[in-house]
Amino acid sequence: MQTDMDAWWQSKTGAYLQKQERAALDQALPTIFGYYLVQAGCWWSLGGVLESSPIRTRVVVGAAGTPSATVVGAAGTPSATVVGDPLYLPFQSDAVDAVLLPHTLERVSEPEQVLREAERVLRGEGHLIVLGFHPWSAWGMRRYLGPAPVWSGRFLRLARLSEWLTVLGFETVSVRHLLFRPPWQQRSLLVRSAFLDRLAWRLLAGAYVIVARKRVFSMTPLMARQRARPQRAFGSMVKPTTRGLP
Repeated sequence: MQTDMDAWWQSKTGAYLQKQERAALDQALPTIFGYYLVQAGCWWSLGGVLESSPIRTRVVVGAAGTPSATVVGAAGTPSATVVGDPLYLPFQSDAVDAVLLPHTLERVSEPEQVLREAERVLRGEGHLIVLGFHPWSAWGMRRYLGPAPVWSGRFLRLARLSEWLTVLGFETVSVRHLLFRPPWQQRSLLVRSAFLDRLAWRLLAGAYVIVARKRVFSMTPLMARQRARPQRAFGSMVKPTTRGLP
């Protein structure tokens, strides 16, 4: 499957998809700061899409034997290998500043578990970036027309994903739609339909990029209310004496 994907990236359709998603992430990643960025799941070529991030330590987690399962330093060069499963990220809780899921939820058996793991490893106010295909778009419906494409998967509706994020305590920061051209195989058709990207009609979008922030709810203990004591009517006045006058 990975070999088919690597070959598909060289096609006109794959190049168009990669260009659109890189442009979207080039706008989202520079606004997210911290010390550690984790990309859970392999999608593009080796770490290249993370170059626009200001975070110095960028980790790409993939399955064994995947060339993208590497640690990427500030210069974009691999320095170590990290083999892991997005369902069970090999990181401590509250240790990561940003998590990127590039179509990862569509290619796993339990997307809810991946989101729970992302929430677990993220620090408070950390960011989650999710890329996904719209299931009822031209890119999503292509699964039912002839042989399944290499990008096929269990696509999630944006509304459903937003509900899951809300339940996990995330706040949606931004949503961007992209891939307004159909997945044409011919270069001429892709060129002729370039005007669709300029129109940017939401109904024609084939994919989305959602950025969410992990909210932190501080617990402020409430002081027990003191029981009100009845005030005497003449409490502030001088009390009469019982001693006789001289």
